Amino acid sequence: MNNGRFILSLSIYVALQTFSVHALAEDQLWVTTDRTDRHTCPSTKCGVAGRLMFREGVEVLERKGEWARITKAYLASCVAGKSEYVKDGNKSCTTANGIKDGKFAEWVQVKDFSKDRPEDPAEGASGDDSLIKGSDDYKIYKTQFSRAARQLINDGTCKEADFQEMGGWMASSNRGQGMYFTYCGGMTLSNKVYLDAKTGKTSR
Repeated sequence: MNNGRFILSLSIYVALQTFSVHALAEDQLWVTTDRTDRHTCPSTKCGVAGRLMFREGVEVLERKGEWARITKAYLASCVAGKSEYVKDGNKSCTTANGIKDGKFAEWVQVKDFSKDRPEDPAEGASGDDSLIKGSDDYKIYKTQFSRAARQLINDGTCKEADFQEMGGWMASSNRGQGMYFTYCGGMTLSNKVYLDAKTGKTSR
């Protein structure tokens, strides 16, 4: 290959690589709200398969108006005409609900996202706040999380190392909104500690 062709090929390669990087950056979006729903189709009338939290990132696979598809189609686990994966809202396994041939993809509203990841509210956390800085909804319940962690450490239920290992409190998917959990003394069910962030009460 002569020098001219080599330089031209190199230029094209660099241009393609640059384009790929920019395209990837544009396809990455970050949650800017406390919660945003993952729907089975691009409509708020469709079922909710789950939720994304503040600062979580997604890759946009397709756009339709103010909606973005963030997953490929996967099995909806339809039983008696209803999807076992839909947590709230419309659970019917119908095309109107985005479920076709027993599969659906997840869609989110673009208004709840940004191309730039929001700043970490736990940046620079110190004292007990540093023990729970990796918690879900840290910016909402920081005070409750820190207070509960200190209480559990003081009464001997947990150690600081437990919170350092876990990063804090995780949102519970099966106990409802406002319920969080962590593990103290091991990663088994018997070591699971729950916190009601609204009341501040902990339980096994």
